[in-house]
Amino acid sequence: MKLEELQELVFRAGIVGAGGAGFPTHKKLSDKAEIIVVNAAECEPMVMVDHHIMQKHLQLIVDILNFLLDTIGAKQAIIGIKGKNMHLLDPEAVKNMEGTRISVKQIPDVYPAGDEVVLTYETTGRIIPEGAIPLSVGVMVCNMETLFNIWKLFNENTPVVEKYVNIGGDTEHDMTVKVPVGMKISELLAACDCTDIEGKRVINGGPMMGKLVDIEKDVVTKTTKGLLLLPETHPVIQRRLQPMSVTLKRAAAACCNCHMCSDMCPRNLLGHHLEVHKTLRAASHSEITNAESFTQSALCCGCGVCTVIACQQMLDPQAISMAVKGELAKQGFKRTNNTTPEHVRPERAGRLVSSDLLIRRLGVGKYIKPEVKRDMRAFSPERVYIQMKQHVGAPAIPTVKVGDTVKIGDIVAQTPETALGTTMHASIPGKIAEVSPFEVVIERQ
Repeated sequence: MKLEELQELVFRAGIVGAGGAGFPTHKKLSDKAEIIVVNAAECEPMVMVDHHIMQKHLQLIVDILNFLLDTIGAKQAIIGIKGKNMHLLDPEAVKNMEGTRISVKQIPDVYPAGDEVVLTYETTGRIIPEGAIPLSVGVMVCNMETLFNIWKLFNENTPVVEKYVNIGGDTEHDMTVKVPVGMKISELLAACDCTDIEGKRVINGGPMMGKLVDIEKDVVTKTTKGLLLLPETHPVIQRRLQPMSVTLKRAAAACCNCHMCSDMCPRNLLGHHLEVHKTLRAASHSEITNAESFTQSALCCGCGVCTVIACQQMLDPQAISMAVKGELAKQGFKRTNNTTPEHVRPERAGRLVSSDLLIRRLGVGKYIKPEVKRDMRAFSPERVYIQMKQHVGAPAIPTVKVGDTVKIGDIVAQTPETALGTTMHASIPGKIAEVSPFEVVIERQ
């Protein structure tokens, strides 16, 4: 198969990064990639979707990696997994890799091991330049579930209409379920017997980088990885409920300029010029003439080490940096003085954040279960809400109208091929009930 044909098929299947921001996968597929790195780090505490795929479908991942290696011309593939999770790998599949172009690389049990800049260094030793993507150093990073979706495309002719989701936290049992894209989160929790939600809030993602959910309005998207329930009084929740105005005032009043937030920043430790304390100070004191302190926030991945681990004043550099980064992006500002680090900082090894330390600081230890149940129950929502923006780039544009009949897998929206985006599909059979620039609503028939 030619690379261009592969890219077109992946685009039409609507495959995006399943564990992060949702970067359209067809744009990652490139003949410039020398190494494919598989993100199996399962980075955030309590999020364990990839555990299921590693245990049940590793051989399928190996098969699709061989196909991708041949198609894009890469030399090797490396599965990056924390050493503590090696027992999850199917031994037969691991044995089949011996002497092939595919290998398993044990990475440290640290956070954020799943950040593509950190993961690329830990698996290949290559440092991604500031503001660049892994492909700039000949690496293509793919999430485990994303690769599984590519396998389903070529072996089952299935576009992305379902999503694996981990439900956990303050629940009786943790479970991994397979959910139709567009199902309301409130309906999903009810169907999974998570009805005791009084006084609790839900985070979409992990406790470090996840976002608060509006239970009644929000739906499962292609990037939904974990739904974590926590008491509303928990610090993880309270930090997200704090208004930015209060966050800035606290920073202006209490920051002692110790720059521990910068010293512990994982990307700073890889040699990037990301000095979080300067962004915090500039934003909280309105230092509008210090442009570099603002534009460097473009290098921030939002991991939250600065907030949860580094800051002794219990401030929130993570929220401030991400707010600045988001606002600059809206205004079209870009950092132009990016550099290429030649080596990591010598102090990096002594400043890596272990998962155990992170769990203690977060105060979530009691919510981590010894195992995550794989619950493959079927879900049959009466309505699904297919959002037009489930990915990085331009929103998809509806291709259907009210009253149209669709079956599972039919295209309902698509981003123009000249723009960065992807394709959306019906996840249940039925009729189109509503169409707007924001979503397509399908009613089951």
